[in-house]
This record gives sequence, C-alpha cells and structure tokens, in this order.
Amino acid sequence: MKPEQHKDQNKINALIERYEKMLEGDFQSFFDSYEFEDIVEYYIDNGQLGEAMASMEIAYEQYPFSAGFLIKKAQILTILERLNEAESILDIAETLEPSNVDLYIAKGSILSKRKKHHEALKQFHKSKSLSDDPVDVYPFIAFEYQCLGKFYDAIKYLSEFLSVEPEDDIAIFNIAYCFERLDAYDDAVSFFSKLIEQTPYCEITWYQLGLFHNKNKDYKKAVWALDYAILIDECFTAGYHEKARSLTQLGEIKEAIKTYLITFDFEEATGYTFLKIGLCYKDLSMYKQAIRYFTKASHQDPQLSEAWMESGLCYDAIGSSDEALHHIKKALYLSPNDLEYLYIQTGVYKKTGLYAEADLGYQKLIELGCDSPTIWIEYANLTHTINETKDSISLLKQGLKANKNHLDILCLLGAYYFIQKDLNNAKKFLDKGIKQDSDGCTVIYKYFPELESNIDFNQLLNFPKK
Repeated sequence: MKPEQHKDQNKINALIERYEKMLEGDFQSFFDSYEFEDIVEYYIDNGQLGEAMASMEIAYEQYPFSAGFLIKKAQILTILERLNEAESILDIAETLEPSNVDLYIAKGSILSKRKKHHEALKQFHKSKSLSDDPVDVYPFIAFEYQCLGKFYDAIKYLSEFLSVEPEDDIAIFNIAYCFERLDAYDDAVSFFSKLIEQTPYCEITWYQLGLFHNKNKDYKKAVWALDYAILIDECFTAGYHEKARSLTQLGEIKEAIKTYLITFDFEEATGYTFLKIGLCYKDLSMYKQAIRYFTKASHQDPQLSEAWMESGLCYDAIGSSDEALHHIKKALYLSPNDLEYLYIQTGVYKKTGLYAEADLGYQKLIELGCDSPTIWIEYANLTHTINETKDSISLLKQGLKANKNHLDILCLLGAYYFIQKDLNNAKKFLDKGIKQDSDGCTVIYKYFPELESNIDFNQLLNFPKK
C-alpha cells in the first residue's frame, strides 16, 4: 500500500471510530455530507449492508435534499436484489438531482442485474457524458461489453481505465479474462509488459504476464515474470503455484516441489497443493513418495477424487493391485460419472486377470457413449484373451461403424479373421488397411507379436490388391 493510501485509510478508520462511538452514545458529533458518504461507502465495501443502510438513513435525515444518499440506498437495495424498490428510490433521486453522475450508474447497475445489457450501456454512457472524470465509468461500460461478448470493446475501456488506475486488481483480472476469451495471448503479453513499464511494482500485473507466457508455452519467461511477482510480495501464494506449474512444464520437477512447499509458509496446506506435489513425485517415478502426498491430499480434502485416483495409479505402478483397485473404486464413488476413471478401473481389472469385471467395465463405457477406437480394440483384445475371438470380431465391427475406416480397427479385424482361419475376410480387411497406410498394419504386432514371424500371415499382407 502506498503512503498516501495508508494516510487515507487512517482517516477513514478514525472517521468510522468517531461515528461508532456516537452510536454507542458516548458523545454527539457532527458529520458533513461527504463524511457520511465515506461512512456508507466503508460499510458497503466491507459487506456490512445493515450498517450501511442504517448510516445512510441517519445521513438522509440530516440531508433530506441530497440525492446522493438516496442513490446510496438504491445501491444497497440493488446488492440485496430488491430491484423494484431501488428503481423507485432512483426516480425520487432524479427529481432532486437529474444530472447526478452516480444516478445513471445506479440505473445501469439495475439494468445489468436484469441482464438488459444494451439498456445498461445507455445509462453508463449517459453517466460518462455528464462526468468531469469519465474514466471512473469505464469499468461499468467494459463489464456490459463483456456480458455481450464484445471483448475488444471491453478491452478498449479497461485499457483506458488502467492507464489512469494501473494497479486496480479487478480491472486487471477483467482485461486478462477478455484477452483469454479471445485467445489473444500475444496481445496480452504486450499489454501487461507495457503496463509494467508504467507501474513496475504491482505483483498482480507481473502475475498476469506470467500466466500469459504460460499460455504461450513460453515457460522460462513465465518463471521470470512470476519471480518478480513473488519478489514484490513474498506472501503472494498464487505466484508460487503458477511458478511451480511452469517449472513442471520445463521438467524442473524438484524445483517445482520446492516451490509448492514454500506456499505452506504463507497459507494453510490444501488438498490441492498436496495433490500437485504428489503429481510431481509421480513424474519422477517416486511412487511411494507420491502416494504419501496423495494420501495427505485425500485426508485434507476427502472429496478430492483425483487424489484417490492418483494413489490408485501409483499403487498399480508398484504392483499393489488390491490397493490400486481400492483407491480407484473410492475415486469412482466420489465421481461416478467420470468416464476416464471408469476406463482406468477397467484397465486395471483386465491387467490383474479380473476379466468378468473388465468385461462389465467396457460394456458400461460403451453404454455411456464411449466410442473411441481404443475402447473397442481393448475390449476385443479382452474377449480374445478369454477365447471368444468371434466376439472380438463382432465388437470391432461395431467399433468400425462408430469409427468409419479406422486403420487400426481394419488391420486388427484382418488379424482376428486370420486367427479364425477365415482368409478371405482377413485379406479383405487387411487390404483396406494397407490401402490407407502400407506401414499401418504394424499395430497388429502389438497385440499379436507371434504373427510377425508367421509366414502365412505375411504372405497375406503381401497379397496383390485389386
């Protein structure tokens, strides 16, 4: 906080203390209209709407011809979603002071709440035309353009506002949102770089610059920008989290872990942070250490299904199938509609020889609309494993309907027909695959390595195609 901001805040604190002592009956005190405006604004800013309304009523009793206090009351009612009452009060305020800039901001805010964004814009533009300092209205105008999906227009007004108020957090986040919606990452990098030239000691601006370097996959520059954000405010935990993410992308996993751990000095440990640390250890193939942090994550946040799933994957990686399935089942219990979790569970069932459970898993995936070639290919492989090759062929034909002329499915159909000694159909599907890609049928050897040295099969692959 700048020295002048400290000074202003001290004045406000003293004003509020004097006002509250008066309410307690300790002494009588006079407040001019500007002081009452500050008092009301203080309570609104702090979410103390009851106190704001009470102070506004006292102010209005002393200054009954001031439209300003009626407008403040309307603003409070708008926050409370009592829009009709707010409109009625603004009608009275307009008779007292029709050129009041705040009047049209209040009217626009009600229209915005009612999602009448075009009408709200008219009110905000009217306020702008009446104002001696129209830049204060720009964030309201920008917000309506955001709601209308006119992000370039929103950026125009937010950038003008930030040229005057370069450290306004809300405006910075809003303009970042607009750039992101437009996928205008280069423009965002350029904008925030220029804003930093204007105000080099704002950690939020450096943070946003780091975010957009990340989105541009320029991770080294992201770390550079985020280091400045942290240097300005060592307690700025969002900067550490984003820096750790960038370090992970750079493959600097151990540094990422250290960076995540620093956040515990400034904020309470969360399940999410434990999860991220666990993922780092998993990337290093340090599965037991990863499990330790995933367990911490699930203890901190028992509803964090990803922590349970990642524990399951790590247990699977170290050969503890029972523990793996226990944790994966818990993840699915927490997120029953997560198809990726169901797919992972099915794969572990198959891997551990629980073929009936795996069969049910693939059936459920298909029933839920999973039509990817991988599902059909793996399901077919499962049925072949349990000596149901005819079912494998039937499944791949269904998969081919969902994935027309898919190369791997065509080639594997040829292989299954060959195993069934149906050479005509084997040749038919292999030829279709080879026509797409002469080298594509090598996928067969992933599932049937023995066919690579099978003379009859290789002769079939080399059949002259019509």
